Amino acid sequence: MILRLTFLLFFLIANPIVAQAQEPKVIAIDGIQIEYIDIGAGSTTLVIESGIGMGLAYWQPLLVDLSKLNVRAVIYSRAGNGKSQAAKDVSLASSNQRLEKLLTAINAKDNLVLIGHSFGGLHVRAFAATYPEQVTGLILLDPSHEQFDSELNKIDAAWSKRDTTKLNAMNNNQPEWNLLQGIYLQKMIADDDIANRIPVVIVTSSKLNESDWWIGHSAEGKKIWRDLHQSLIRNNANSIHMVTNQTGHNVPHDNKLLLLSSISALLGLVNGV
Repeated sequence: MILRLTFLLFFLIANPIVAQAQEPKVIAIDGIQIEYIDIGAGSTTLVIESGIGMGLAYWQPLLVDLSKLNVRAVIYSRAGNGKSQAAKDVSLASSNQRLEKLLTAINAKDNLVLIGHSFGGLHVRAFAATYPEQVTGLILLDPSHEQFDSELNKIDAAWSKRDTTKLNAMNNNQPEWNLLQGIYLQKMIADDDIANRIPVVIVTSSKLNESDWWIGHSAEGKKIWRDLHQSLIRNNANSIHMVTNQTGHNVPHDNKLLLLSSISALLGLVNGV
């Protein structure tokens, strides 16, 4: 179901105890120091995956709001991001293995709702496919899609190639960026079509010209973006697709209400509300 977000009623169950500002903790996973924050309490645990190169500091402005929900929330920095140590292997599989070990170590491996923003959307799809017994639902915030680059090439190959060259220079061989380029070449990830099989909420930004040069932010690029997101849940009767032109790609910071609404909507799907 696609909802055009001019208005969305949502429910949030408040926790009367608001967590105080918390310094990240550090845990050794496979010999790599990984930073994380663990706040709140509840039968459901939100596990948050960030975009390329983003550590848990990205979510610091939202910790107070997340702590008010009747859920536990675990936010961490993947290896090489934030204050987590770098790792030789940053593949989806290796990163998710480290995450699963972290969650096991802090006794937070069951009844998980995974939130993936941007590149983190690929991670949570792959994690849910690998550990399906642990995951009850997915929230995908303007998620990356493995076929996006190839679809942009169909619009205008020269334009798309020029923009990719510029983006590669801007990201300067960032390991996760290079990983994404490899995923684009493969045009697939090992996700077992998981988004069609469990409760899912997708938030898609259809805002035009967020950057005034990139083909991905053109009208044609945004249509492909929306269509690819919808394809993830094409056969999922227990899903919601929120599409808005009022918010850019930076969903958690651009529109806190939209983030909280997506959490509320997913919990509603999981609980049959």
